[in-house]
Amino acid sequence: MAQTQVKKFTFAEFLDYDAEDYRVELENGEIIIMPTASPQHIEIIRFLYSLIQQYINDHNLSLEIFPGGIGVRTGIRSSREPDLCILHREEWEALRKQNPKSAIVERPPLLVIEVVSPGSENQERDYQKKREEYRQMGIPEYWIVDPEEQKVTVCLLENDAYTSTEYMGQAPIRSGLLTDLALTVEQLSRF
Repeated sequence: MAQTQVKKFTFAEFLDYDAEDYRVELENGEIIIMPTASPQHIEIIRFLYSLIQQYINDHNLSLEIFPGGIGVRTGIRSSREPDLCILHREEWEALRKQNPKSAIVERPPLLVIEVVSPGSENQERDYQKKREEYRQMGIPEYWIVDPEEQKVTVCLLENDAYTSTEYMGQAPIRSGLLTDLALTVEQLSRF
């Protein structure tokens, strides 16, 4: 039986790829169509976005947070679109001036957050593949929000390796960037 060969895309081809109404990522040259978000997924992203945006405003930080829409180039033939992404405001302004047609950063964001969609393939992508790509890119902080497992894993980059801490229930989630953010997994579990 003949195997169908999957077309490998260059990063430039990915930038020109017409995804129609789909959200896509580039994984080692392959276009990955991301699953449609569930209502729970969307509610968690909205809640985190609002909470973190308020934190940024209250602390007068020169940061920008984006709920999707920002691509993160993680390799020669890889690009991800995190559920939430935090950049220095200056980095965002430079990107806007440099490339008004494509919002893909090629330098490490300060923090990325992924909300795990149901299914083993999605879990593998968020817990293993993206974690490794984000580590290699040098992203200092990566959160994995897992509604099914009712836990948040915070990965902090130290000496080119992520150290992970899992949070559950009422334990306060500790962030390296958002040092006194008031957040627990229990708050996310209500969605």
